[in-house]
Amino acid sequence: TQAATAFSGSAVGVQHTPHHQPPPHHHPPHPTHQMHHQPHHQPQAYGAHNSSTTSSLFGGISASSSSSSTSVGGQQQTIEKLARPMAFDKMEALVRTMQNDEKPVPVRVQKTFLSNIPSAFMGYDLIEWMMDRLMIEESEALSIANQLCLHGYFFPVNDTKTLAVKDDSSLYRFQTPYYWPWQHKPPDNVEYAIYLAKRSLRNKQRHALEEYETEALASLHKSLKGKWDFITMQAEEQVRLAKERKKGDKIVVDSQERAYWRVHRPPPGQFTPLEPCPIPSRDRQGFKPNKKKTVDDVQREVEYLRKSLNRTRMKMSQACESLVAYSETFAEYDFFLQPVLPSNPWVTEDVTFWQLNNSFVDTPTEKRVKRWAISVEELVSDPTGLQEFTSFLEKEYSHENIRFWIAVNRLRRSAHSQVPRKVKEIYEEFLKPGAPCEINIDGKTMESVLKGLKNPSRFTFDSASEHIYTLLLKKDCYPRFIRSDHYKRLLEAGVPPSHKKRFFNFGGVGGAKKKMTAALSSQPNLGDGTTAKNIGGASGSMMTAPPPGNLARRRGSDRSLTGSAHELAVIGVNKDITSKVPHSHSQSNLSEMPYR
Repeated sequence: TQAATAFSGSAVGVQHTPHHQPPPHHHPPHPTHQMHHQPHHQPQAYGAHNSSTTSSLFGGISASSSSSSTSVGGQQQTIEKLARPMAFDKMEALVRTMQNDEKPVPVRVQKTFLSNIPSAFMGYDLIEWMMDRLMIEESEALSIANQLCLHGYFFPVNDTKTLAVKDDSSLYRFQTPYYWPWQHKPPDNVEYAIYLAKRSLRNKQRHALEEYETEALASLHKSLKGKWDFITMQAEEQVRLAKERKKGDKIVVDSQERAYWRVHRPPPGQFTPLEPCPIPSRDRQGFKPNKKKTVDDVQREVEYLRKSLNRTRMKMSQACESLVAYSETFAEYDFFLQPVLPSNPWVTEDVTFWQLNNSFVDTPTEKRVKRWAISVEELVSDPTGLQEFTSFLEKEYSHENIRFWIAVNRLRRSAHSQVPRKVKEIYEEFLKPGAPCEINIDGKTMESVLKGLKNPSRFTFDSASEHIYTLLLKKDCYPRFIRSDHYKRLLEAGVPPSHKKRFFNFGGVGGAKKKMTAALSSQPNLGDGTTAKNIGGASGSMMTAPPPGNLARRRGSDRSLTGSAHELAVIGVNKDITSKVPHSHSQSNLSEMPYR
C-alpha cells in the first residue's frame, strides 16, 4: 500500500477529542507576524484533552476568514478521505481499539534500572492483546504488529534505527494521531529542514544528528537558501517552547516527532511502505463527481461493444489446452525443469555445455536436432538449423526462397543509410525479370512490391517475404526437410550429452591414474584376498563393486570410493598391508558404485 502523510494547515482532532491541534511547522503569511505572536505548542504526547482552546499559530486572522477556510478545508479533507486506501481505516480502527478498549494494551510508566520511561508498553503485552482480541496465532499477531509499526502507528522507544516489533520485554510507544499516515498532506523539505535545524540547536549528546541527517541538512541549506532565515527562526522558537514543557512531556513529544521523520525520511537503504509510487495511479487524482452520460457517450459505448463482438475470441478450455500442450512440448528444453546436460557450466566450471550449444557447430546435439522438428520457427531461429535447412534446399535446387527471406530479414536490421542500396540489390537478384535467383510470387504481391520501390524502406519487401515464408517455406520446404534423409542423418549423428561425474578436473593426472590402476588390477587385494578389478581413475569411468567386506568399510564417506594416485602407488608398493583402507581425496559420487 502506497501512502503519503504529514502536515497541512487544516487541523485534525487528537484521540477523539473535540478540540483541534495546529500543525507544528506552519508557514506564516509574513515573517513579521512571528515577532508579535507566539506559535502554539505541538500536540500533546498522550493525546489527552486540553481544556483550554487552542490559539492560532499566527494572529491577524478574522473570524469570517477562519470559518470560510474551515468549510473549504472540510471539503478538501472529505476528498482526501475518499481517495486514501481503505487499509488505513482498518489500521486506525485497530490502533484506537488498542487504546480505548475495555481491556486496552497496558500503557504505563516503565521502570528501568536507572530511569523511568513514561507512556510505554511492552512487546509481549501487545502480541498477547492481539492474540486474545483478534483470535489469531502468534505469528499472525507479530506480522500485523510489524506492519503497524512500519506505517508509524507505534514505534520502539530505545531502538530508533529499526521499526520492528519483538515478542519480548522491549518497550514501544503509541504515536499521536496527528502523526498518523494520510492525516495531512505529504511533508515538504521546509518542514524537514526546520526539524533538523531544531535538533542541531539542542543538546548535542541527546539530540545529535545522524550522518545521513547531517548530509540532508547541508543539502537543504543549499537548496533553501532563500528561506533559511525563516527556517532558523522557526527552529529557535520551537526550541524555546520545548524548554517550557515538563520533562515527561518533552521526552514523549521528541520521541514521537523523531519516529514520524524516521518513517517519512528513512535512512538510506531502509524500507518504508509510505514511499509514494513513482508512477501516479489513476485512482488517486482526487474525488470527481459522477458525470451524467450524454447521447454521444452512449453511442460511443454502443460502437465499442459492436466492435468487440467482431473480435475473434478463444474459449477458455481451448486456451488452457493450448497452454498445456505448449508446456508439455517445451518442458524438455526448459533447464529450470530438466537438468542441464552434460553439466551446468556456472556450477561445475566445465564449458562443454557452451561448446555443444554454440551458435554454429559442426555436429549439433540430438536434443537440438529434435527441437527443429517442433516448428519452422524453431528451425530458422537456430543459426545452425538455418544453415542446415539452407544446405538441404541447395541440394533440392530451391534455395532462392530461403536466401530471399534471409536477405529481407537483414534489410530490416540494416542501417538507414544502407537501406536504398540493399533494396536495389534484393530487387535485382530476386525479383527483377531474368534475375539470377528469381523467386515465384503472385501478381498482387508483385504490384505491392513495385509500389514500395518508389519510396524504398526497410519494409518494402515485407509482403513478398510473408508470401514466401507462409506458402513455400512453411508449407512445402519445411515438411520435406523433416522427412528427408538429410534430417535423419543429423538426428542419428547427434551428440547425446551425458552427465559429468566429476565437478572439477584438477591437474593432468588422469593418464597416470589409468596406468596405475592397470598395474594394480593384476595384484591381489591383500585386505581380504580378492582381486581389485577395473578401478576407475580421475576420468570418472565406471568400476566394478568391491566385495561386501570392503564395501562396508568404504561406504562411510563420499570421498573414499576411489584412491588418489599417491595412495594407489603406496598400496602397490606395500604388499603386506593389513590395516584399514587409507583415506582418499577423490571427488567421485556415490552413484558411481552399484549397490547390491
